Amino acid sequence: MRSQRIHYILLGGILAYGLVISLVKLDYNSVFVDEAYHIVMGRQLVAGEYCPGCPAHTGSVMTWPLFASFGDSFGGLYGARIMNIILGLMLTACIYLATRMLAGRDIGLLAAAIFMFSGQALYLMKLATYDMTAAFFLGGAFLMTVAAHKAGSTGYEAAALTTATILLSLAAITKYLLPVFIPAFLIYVILRHGVMKSLLFALAPLTVFMTLFFWFTPYPPNPQVLYQIENAREVSNLPLATIFDWTFRWLSLACLLAAFGLFHEKYRRLAGLLILASMPILLIHIITRAEASVNKNVVFALLFLAPAGAMGIDHIAHLFSMRETSRAVKVFFTISVVTIVWVYGINNLRWLEKQHPDVSPVIEYLRYNGFDGMTVATNGWDGVMYEYALESEYPGARFDHITWFIRGDENARTLDKRVDFIICEDDYYGKHYPSERFRDILDSDCKLLEDFTITHSWGETHALVFGRR
Repeated sequence: MRSQRIHYILLGGILAYGLVISLVKLDYNSVFVDEAYHIVMGRQLVAGEYCPGCPAHTGSVMTWPLFASFGDSFGGLYGARIMNIILGLMLTACIYLATRMLAGRDIGLLAAAIFMFSGQALYLMKLATYDMTAAFFLGGAFLMTVAAHKAGSTGYEAAALTTATILLSLAAITKYLLPVFIPAFLIYVILRHGVMKSLLFALAPLTVFMTLFFWFTPYPPNPQVLYQIENAREVSNLPLATIFDWTFRWLSLACLLAAFGLFHEKYRRLAGLLILASMPILLIHIITRAEASVNKNVVFALLFLAPAGAMGIDHIAHLFSMRETSRAVKVFFTISVVTIVWVYGINNLRWLEKQHPDVSPVIEYLRYNGFDGMTVATNGWDGVMYEYALESEYPGARFDHITWFIRGDENARTLDKRVDFIICEDDYYGKHYPSERFRDILDSDCKLLEDFTITHSWGETHALVFGRR
């Protein structure tokens, strides 16, 4: 009874750690462009209005924008981010429960620790985008699949399989990369539960759910979204060695621990199946050689690598303790490895927190120097960030791409007189329309007001603010 109490105290400590470390630094960065689009789209969905540009920039996803708008309604950006913190904690509990059913409570506790201590999980819990929401649905499907495997009656088995299918469908319509997990899921269900049960409780619910989604959704996946995916692949078609490096740098420790799980005396076969389950999302990046969002997408592989890695830690502790019968020795080596996982995760988290531009200085400049009704041109697709951040002070302000305000031809171009400010962030949001393409206009019609240096984990960029002469 005492060991059981300690076990749940440790589980509560893991969840409390995730909650505290997320809330303490919830303002780590200014609003990210995807966060702004998701919140705005959610508001429009709730109001039954159309959100111009939102379907293209959010991939037509609706599940997370609804959650985001709810959080935004009571807490603004931080409220939206807190919604993902809640989902991240629930996902960690799902991983714990699934692993506990598969390999016991101690390994379940280790799996929860590996996931919660990873930089990706902590980062996505603080980012108001659909990634953590999709991961929660996928993790729920994993839990229900395990529950069906362990079910003691046909009724529970059918209910768990149907629930797993619905949750996997929700994951698929929340992030359009996640249908890659559906074939593996169906193959497993057929092999484990037979063709008839698979047709009744997996394939039929999947077909019905997806049909209803495409029939009733106001924003179905469209060719523009598919074009953006293909365009991202073409723009970032990296050499195979580079995409391997970029993909597995985030999972190197989890993969190493999972490899040790393959030698576990009791769970080696299970560890192998979990490693295979993690592969679909990784193969997408490796085959297409597209690096876009790879540092976020690896969290979907981590859902399965965490339990396999927990089995690896259990095996490592067993080896290093030299099969010592004293439990204290094994606990010492277990804590040592988990500490390494924690340090590795903190290092990744700090990098991820500064991968996107912190445009707080630009927002503050416009807050103190702007005015309601102003028109601001940007050389990227980031105008929605400033519109969202400044909507309470300047509800009548307009933010649009600079190409909307250029008049004349190549020989004599001018800037529309309505433009009051121009924001150029060449090396990130504006990399496809760098300010050099508009140098003639900037030199003749504008003057540089501010040059903000933005420090990233990967270097420095500059945000330039121009005003009219």
